[in-house]
Amino acid sequence: MEPLNLGIIGTGVAARILHWPALERLSDRYRIVAVANRTRSKGETFADMVGLDHGAVYSDYRDLLARDDVDVVDLALPPSMNAEVARAAAEAGIDVICEKPLAPTLEAARAIAALPAAHDVKVLVAENFRYEEAVRHARRLIESGAAGQPRMISYQWMQPVPPDDEIAARPWRQNPAHAGGFLTDHGVHMIDVVRYLMGEVTAVQAFGSDRRAFLTGFDNAVYNLRFASGALGSIQWSFTVGSELAWQAQLWSDDGTMTVLPDRVVLSRRGRATQQLKVSGPSSFVNEFEDFYEAIANDRPPQMTLRDGVKDLETVLAAHQSLVEERMVSLRVGA
Repeated sequence: MEPLNLGIIGTGVAARILHWPALERLSDRYRIVAVANRTRSKGETFADMVGLDHGAVYSDYRDLLARDDVDVVDLALPPSMNAEVARAAAEAGIDVICEKPLAPTLEAARAIAALPAAHDVKVLVAENFRYEEAVRHARRLIESGAAGQPRMISYQWMQPVPPDDEIAARPWRQNPAHAGGFLTDHGVHMIDVVRYLMGEVTAVQAFGSDRRAFLTGFDNAVYNLRFASGALGSIQWSFTVGSELAWQAQLWSDDGTMTVLPDRVVLSRRGRATQQLKVSGPSSFVNEFEDFYEAIANDRPPQMTLRDGVKDLETVLAAHQSLVEERMVSLRVGA
């Protein structure tokens, strides 16, 4: 299949430092033909970076959608804009890559989830964490039975964020339209990983603290989780502690432990030698864009589904509710 003609709507930090490096590696899969940004000069700066003529830069995303050569749009926008722009793209018959979280509310997220059936388009939730090579390998080990049946998970993410951090300092993050602010915006990442490895969450009890005013709302949290399988879990994460980004997940079965690290998976089973399984490969952003290309080429759903995006948001909003109301919050499975 020929490369897909891609329009990028929103040329800020996510498009510039996260999406473009992946798209540059996938020039045989995607061809950027147009960009849109409310501040035209920022769109032109992005166009210069990717080698696009200024004639293909728009300040109104609807002008980009009106082109007859756009196959896919990449929405690198604040969550509050996703539903409106995704709907307009779907109505134009254009497939959509939509940054997480899908929307500020479940109602808006479910409206996005209804677009494929209504307009015969494909929509990818750009939730890159499940596309991490180590996380994917851990999932394969669970599915094959090599890791046993996980009964408990502990997932830690520690990322000290300074006031001048380019991602945290976005105006829409400083004055968020979605409940929970930065904790919710980033929290869908962690929720998606544990759901991907452990299945649906049926209850959450969360505790948090607010230590940095510029991060708006809770910036340290512990999520205690119960899964539909009966397994238990905990997510511990912070944007204020530590000296550098560090993450890991540990999963325990009846007779072993699996530790998931950025560059390897360590598998220990009773009576067997410990295995250090090195992982390598493209970035998670390359993997998610590659998956969506293959989904379109082979007319199949992307690995990260819209249902997953909605459930991630539902779960992280329940965690925020638990924080605010200081109680356990239950979730419906299968809804």
